[in-house]
Parts: sequence; C-alpha cells; structure tokens
Amino acid sequence: MDSESLAQVERIVTAVTDGLRRDIAELRQTQETTAAGLRQDIAASAAGLRQEIAASSEETKRHTGVLIESLRHDVQSMAEGFQMHLDRRHAEDRDYMDREFQELRALLKLSYAQLHDRVEALDHRVSRIELHLGLSA
Repeated sequence: MDSESLAQVERIVTAVTDGLRRDIAELRQTQETTAAGLRQDIAASAAGLRQEIAASSEETKRHTGVLIESLRHDVQSMAEGFQMHLDRRHAEDRDYMDREFQELRALLKLSYAQLHDRVEALDHRVSRIELHLGLSA
C-alpha cells in the first residue's frame, strides 16, 4: 500500500473515529439528560405519592375515629339495655321473694296457732286427768 492510500485510509478511520466519538458523546449527553429527567420525574412522583398517602392516612384516621365513636355508642346502648334488664329482673325477683316470704310467714303463723291450740288442749286435758286422779296441787 502506498503512502497516499495509507493517508487516505487514516483520514477515513480518523473521520469515522471522530464521528463515533461525537455520537458517543451525544449518547452520553442524551443519557445524562434522560437520567436527570427520570430522576426529576421519580422525585415528583414520589412527592405526589407521599401527598396521596398522607391524605389517605388522614382520611383513614378520620374514618376510624367515626367508627370508634359509633362502636362506643353501640356499647353504651347495650350496657344501658343490660342495666335496664338487670333492674327489671331484680325487681321481679324481689317481688317473688317478698310473696314467698309472706306465704311462708302465713303458713308458719297458722302452724304455730295450731300447735298452740293443741298444747293448750293437752294442758287442759292433763289438768283434768290430774284433777280426776287427785294429783293436782
């Protein structure tokens, strides 16, 4: 190969090499620009996502508070209803026990009265027998 052909090949290689270097530099620049844009997009998306999560969290807290208040009201209503049931049941049981006690007392009075009458009758009989036998003092 002669020097002129060699020089021409060198010029072609140099031109292609320079072109490749420029293309690579442009690709690097494009890549850096794209990466920076992606970073900005990601940062913006992350900020938006944080705001949405914060808003959702606040809404969830508020909704949970409402549910807790409703549950608290339901439990209080149940407790009041149960207390009313207990009060009514206590009054019914008290009335039942009072009636039973009155019946028992009446039966005991009757039994004591009958026993008293029998004891008096027996005392009277014993006195008559003693009088008849001459054992009375």
